[in-house]
Amino acid sequence: MNSSVLDAREGRWNRRRALAATLPAGWSVLSFTLRMPAALRLGGEFDRDAEGLFRDLVFHLGSRGFSVESTAFAVRADGPEGLCSVRGGAAAVKRAAVVFEEEHPRGCLADGDVMDSLSGEVGRESLALPPRRCLVCGRRAAECVAGRTHNTEEIRASVERILSFPGGVPGEEPVSFTAETARKAVLFETAASPKPGLVDPLSRGAHGDMDYFTFLASAAALASEWERFARLGARFRGDDPAGLLSSLREEGLRAERKMFSATGGINTHKGLIFSLGVLCASAGMLASEGIPLSPEACASRGAAIVRGITERDFAFLKGTPGGRPLTAGERLFLSDGVTGIRGEAERGFPSVTGTALPALRSSLSKGLSLNDAMVDGLLALMTVVEDTNILSRGGREGERTVRKEAEKAVKLGGMSSKEGKEAVQKMNGLFTRRNLSPGGSADLLAVTVFLHLLIPASG
Repeated sequence: MNSSVLDAREGRWNRRRALAATLPAGWSVLSFTLRMPAALRLGGEFDRDAEGLFRDLVFHLGSRGFSVESTAFAVRADGPEGLCSVRGGAAAVKRAAVVFEEEHPRGCLADGDVMDSLSGEVGRESLALPPRRCLVCGRRAAECVAGRTHNTEEIRASVERILSFPGGVPGEEPVSFTAETARKAVLFETAASPKPGLVDPLSRGAHGDMDYFTFLASAAALASEWERFARLGARFRGDDPAGLLSSLREEGLRAERKMFSATGGINTHKGLIFSLGVLCASAGMLASEGIPLSPEACASRGAAIVRGITERDFAFLKGTPGGRPLTAGERLFLSDGVTGIRGEAERGFPSVTGTALPALRSSLSKGLSLNDAMVDGLLALMTVVEDTNILSRGGREGERTVRKEAEKAVKLGGMSSKEGKEAVQKMNGLFTRRNLSPGGSADLLAVTVFLHLLIPASG
């Protein structure tokens, strides 16, 4: 790196410190640069894009209630840069800047550093914010930089692709639609009634520690998360979809923390975060590649993303587990070889595409409401799903009870007949008394609704 570039970086650092030193308490300095290699920053071809992005960032801060002053943009020896003072503590301003970097269509190209005279520079890690993602493959950016995974031309192609789309990120419109569809699916499944043994607007089912409002709080907390999963899929550029899984898992853990915070530690949607997160990423990936969506294509790409997950996650059980108590899923795998939602995802969600989705759409074609069609879809799932929630509560006997009662209700016509509806109501009483909750089937119902809304039936 030549001395003029190093001098320019030192100059930027000194200008930031000098500005911070002049500010009263409660003000911060934000420094903006382009997030790309020097070979791309210094060529001049992205200078106008950088200036527009900086102006968007300033507008974003203002729209979130921050006063912004001393705004300056210049192109120096290290490329384009922006500088401004912002009324707000460094942590609050940094959080707002990260929202811009994560949610603006071209925000992934922006790098906003924040400091004040009291706490100095504040980074993402210190605020427990998500790490930056690679522009090329969507993995942790730090890993790709350290390993020099991508050459300049690969990065240039990704930058140009991001800038060339009207919405910014390729597939941004499908990403937004995918996320909105996921939000609806979660809410629709939550509101469906009756759901034997499960929480719905009129019953707690077999759950004494949660109710309908617990699920609404969880759904609200997760509302912004589905777009993150979809965008990771849309930005992924690796040859093997399985390369995306580690990034999805990081986002999944972040989503789980939000869920538990909203519910007071109650697990409402942990399984759904995994399955729906994978399928949101799958839809985003397919859309960015220009591949027409179908339930089968979406589920198949999801299977490719999680390929080998069961063997990897449960490999330690072949030895002598130690260090922590086993989860219910781990105990069931060890005792009965039950693979749960991992196995369902690895097989391409056959319970959804082959059973629940046809049942739901068949009921809709008969004129049933979406609510009643969802209940029929849930009944269909109960007849085939190896539900770890049922197995952990009632063992194989509980599983046989659930399948037998669901099959009986289906044969009676499900929600299309008086007899079927009565059978469903009786199931709720029976499951509640026996503490049976088909939570795995409920998660797959939300997945079913997601695919139904995302990809309308043809014909």
